[in-house]
Amino acid sequence: MCVGVALAGFACAPEKPATLTSDTALLGQEERSFRKLDIYIETYVTGYNTVAQQTDDTPCIAASGANICGRPDAVACPPLLKLGTAVEISGKKYLCEDRTAAKFRDRFDINCDKDKSCPYHVAGWKSVKVLLE
Repeated sequence: MCVGVALAGFACAPEKPATLTSDTALLGQEERSFRKLDIYIETYVTGYNTVAQQTDDTPCIAASGANICGRPDAVACPPLLKLGTAVEISGKKYLCEDRTAAKFRDRFDINCDKDKSCPYHVAGWKSVKVLLE
């Protein structure tokens, strides 16, 4: 069972129980497949609309330079994550294309484009899974 909570917290047990082996038993097994760690961030998630009143004077242009108008997969991420990082929130995948405002540097802000009711539906405390490559 994998567990991971908090900004820097992560822990994960291997899929199979660990067994003791000798060094000679490991020779020739360079390409053993190991399960990647699951990293979760427990944080407050909000939603925003791509309008000048909620962003800046170019609401469709994200911090990454991408045009995010009409894109349901864009999210503003805290500086902890690099732009382009994939995350999963409530079972849906998003790309970190934008940055949260400095005063909200511990949140994720989902792009709701022009849907005015969306921010109310996505807001709340969530476990955000960081999808590592």
